Amino acid sequence: MRAIPSITALALTLALVAGPAQILSQRQTARQLAAVRGEIVKISRAEKGMLLITVRPSRDFAEVTVLARDNDMVGSAAGRTADSDLLGLLSEDSRDDEQITAAELNQGDIVSVIYDPQRENKALEIYLH
Repeated sequence: MRAIPSITALALTLALVAGPAQILSQRQTARQLAAVRGEIVKISRAEKGMLLITVRPSRDFAEVTVLARDNDMVGSAAGRTADSDLLGLLSEDSRDDEQITAAELNQGDIVSVIYDPQRENKALEIYLH
């Protein structure tokens, strides 16, 4: 009779150990992101409130078209000016206060985009250089 509680305890322990590991592995494979850095070569409307932004990376990489909302905020890439201080506390650069959206991007802008290839290349983050 003592073997049954031991087997139950062993089975419960294995379920608790294997369960979270299996869930973690499913999350990691389900959320594979991609990134591209390059010049915007084309911006077009996909549907109301959505843009298709085509980015041409440098060198021998293929162009990537990402889907972004008009009102997605565009961040500024770290270190875009060599003379700014660590947190922008001492510089009087007016660009520090600028906040632009994806709708305000132009052809020729250099951007970095983090996107999700499993969701029709939906842009998650856009940074202007």
